[in-house]
Amino acid sequence: MSEEDGYYYHVRITLKSNRITDELKLDLDRKTLNNRFIIPYELGNIIMVKGKHIDPSDIERIQINRTQVPSSQLLTKIRAKRAGSRVGLPISDEWYVTKEGEDLTDKLVLGPPGYKKEKKKNLESMGHNTLSSSSKIFIVHGHDEEMKQSVARIIEKLGLEAIILHEKANEGLKSIIEKFEKHSSNASFAIILLSPDDKGCTANSFPNAAKFRARQNVILELGYFIGKLGRERVLALYKQSTNFELPSDIAGTLYTPYDNKWQFELVRELKAYGYDVDANKLL
Repeated sequence: MSEEDGYYYHVRITLKSNRITDELKLDLDRKTLNNRFIIPYELGNIIMVKGKHIDPSDIERIQINRTQVPSSQLLTKIRAKRAGSRVGLPISDEWYVTKEGEDLTDKLVLGPPGYKKEKKKNLESMGHNTLSSSSKIFIVHGHDEEMKQSVARIIEKLGLEAIILHEKANEGLKSIIEKFEKHSSNASFAIILLSPDDKGCTANSFPNAAKFRARQNVILELGYFIGKLGRERVLALYKQSTNFELPSDIAGTLYTPYDNKWQFELVRELKAYGYDVDANKLL
């Protein structure tokens, strides 16, 4: 189970070399799903399933779903249902787990294996390498000062420049949006800090159903940077808190908890997209 959101994630991979038996991995947490399947798939790297090396060129289809209960509970229901069926298909009970719950495939799989590596290669061949060469990391934040300062100091330790809008001079700009546009235009990566600063719910359920949320400007800027830089260059970092509501999935974004491991998750993301950063600087 994912401690971040309480879901169990399941992966099914169909291979071109063996369309009869799919490769399955059940009951993943969200971070493991990201590190072991999504990132390797996007970069065209080898995926490991139960000790087996899966070459990305051999992947015909990958499917990802999530459920609110573990596969052990689902299997009880699945086996009972299949036992009552007159048709016995040569498919494992575990395969049916990947048909349960919510299908996230279209939200998380946005291209063929290695599509991000190819996208980066194409941009560089066209001379559009300004993003990779920029050391400016834009930090979008709410009211949590400790969280903002901690993230900024980590960025600086890695030899990069943290851009915090209110710390920049106005330079004669007449509005906040002009200032935002000026300083975001040179950023190569964005870190979005989701802290429980506001409360909200639907009008019909107010106030009993009100939950903590990030500030509205933070959510707006999250969407802005996903559109401007691409999902791969945005890290959404959230502070774990009771009754804290994260935005619903935005273009497949996976949220990273602000815990004692987030710095290394950031380094991994930066290195995956060409940044020369060293995790040893964080020790």
